[in-house]
Amino acid sequence: MTNDNNEIKKAHQLVLDLPVETAMGEADFVVGAGNKNAYDHFLVSNEWPAQVSVLFGPPKSGKTHLAGIWANHINATRLSAGDDLPEILECDLLVEHADTLWMGETGLFNLLNQAMRSEHRVVLTASLHPNEWVLQTNDVRSRLRLAHSVEIAALDDAHLMQLFVKLFDDRQVQVEPSLISYILPRMERSPAQVVALVEKMDELALSRGKAITKRVAAEALAELAKD
Repeated sequence: MTNDNNEIKKAHQLVLDLPVETAMGEADFVVGAGNKNAYDHFLVSNEWPAQVSVLFGPPKSGKTHLAGIWANHINATRLSAGDDLPEILECDLLVEHADTLWMGETGLFNLLNQAMRSEHRVVLTASLHPNEWVLQTNDVRSRLRLAHSVEIAALDDAHLMQLFVKLFDDRQVQVEPSLISYILPRMERSPAQVVALVEKMDELALSRGKAITKRVAAEALAELAKD
């Protein structure tokens, strides 16, 4: 009996160690009231009011997903912390987490100047609206004011439910719709919380070799509330 229990624990551990691949295709992007304007700007409209767009919203809200789809559509170069900004802008560019100023204010200033004189588009992703970025120079502020800022706003119930369904699908886990309805009024209403809850519920269920139930959901909610 002990050997059987050990084998079950090993099997559960193997499952828990498997990486979960998040589906990041266009068909996998969940469109709702909070991100419809952003979706239309990047994937529907061909006319932009400025060469530079800032896509901002809370963590895990889908900025990287949406901006990545745009980048794939037009074959834009994607840059993030640790990469070098181009000295000359020769292609469309996606710069992620720009509000952390990983490229430095001088680098950002030069990029914005180039973009505003170029035929190429630049997309900056950020957690905050440009007015809230911690900037030291007025020149950078003035250039950012000329950019077109697009927000991914708070999600409604329908969008949160769709996000739960997508993340469970990524993990090949099926749950009853009533489970999600149970969670929604009890959770922090943010995309990051959806991600954390799905991970915690899946972890608890796998460790016990059981399906995800309301009891598991309640435990996950309680554990995350402690953090």
